[in-house]
Amino acid sequence: MSEEHAGWTVSDTVGLSAVVNCSARSVESDRPDKLINDPLAARFVHAVRIPTKLPTRVDELERSGAAGAMVASRFGGIRARVMDDFLLEANSQGVDQAVIFSPGFDTRAYRLDWPSEMDLYEVEQPSLLGLKDKVLREAHAEPRCTRHVVGVDPRRDQWESSLHTAGFDISRPTAWVAEGILLYLSAQGEADLFAAIHKLSAPGSRLAMQYMPADLIRWFAQRTTLTDTTETLGADIGGVNWNTEPRQAAPARLKAAGWEVRLDSVMDRGLALGVSLHEEFSAVGNDAGIEFPVSDEPDGFLFGTLPR
Repeated sequence: MSEEHAGWTVSDTVGLSAVVNCSARSVESDRPDKLINDPLAARFVHAVRIPTKLPTRVDELERSGAAGAMVASRFGGIRARVMDDFLLEANSQGVDQAVIFSPGFDTRAYRLDWPSEMDLYEVEQPSLLGLKDKVLREAHAEPRCTRHVVGVDPRRDQWESSLHTAGFDISRPTAWVAEGILLYLSAQGEADLFAAIHKLSAPGSRLAMQYMPADLIRWFAQRTTLTDTTETLGADIGGVNWNTEPRQAAPARLKAAGWEVRLDSVMDRGLALGVSLHEEFSAVGNDAGIEFPVSDEPDGFLFGTLPR
């Protein structure tokens, strides 16, 4: 890492998670049946030094050992594609403003073919955005929509005023995206996030989030053999960061606020995209001698629409 960014280290779990997710997107982009195309992803993996080598191509998965196994799953590609499709569909139906919480090194402003004008806001910690913008400048990358950076960590800090300062227009319907932060928010932090989203959402706004029921979060958090990445990455970006505080279920919270809500399982979304995760997930459970629990709500994606 350059001296300019020496203050931001990937020993921080947020940075590690961003790099691992970027590695997964890079590998997915190299598959013959790829679900996404992120040609910039490998640049970020190579720009950040971590204790172990992360793969950027399919043929690097086996050679990278445990680190490769972390990103071999198709889940990362499915999740990215689901959020991509959500944003493009919303835009095609007249929603031309989007806010992405903790996008890490994802480059939707650059890699998606936006069909109409779009204002895209990235709410992310400032130091990560600094490195991200440096890599983008070195790649001479040009965004395909109007990109706004909001240098605030949405999991720890108040972000509403910074979003307004960046140009956010409360009168326009918004597409909200949070791929993974619900797992890490405290009960109060999650309540604050949803309250702020609702307050800032004009009729016709939409949201898409990765969603895991509370009972499943607690189950994973208790099984460090499945989640602990300390040996692989030098820090745990798994269950130790998952917040298991009791809270109102997100779907019920949105419904109470007047949103129309839909839940999709990651398995079903994968099958719809031509990718089955059943064998992959079953193999993990069998190898560990663990039977995954059955939840009343699907583990996958939460979608919401605020009626006009």
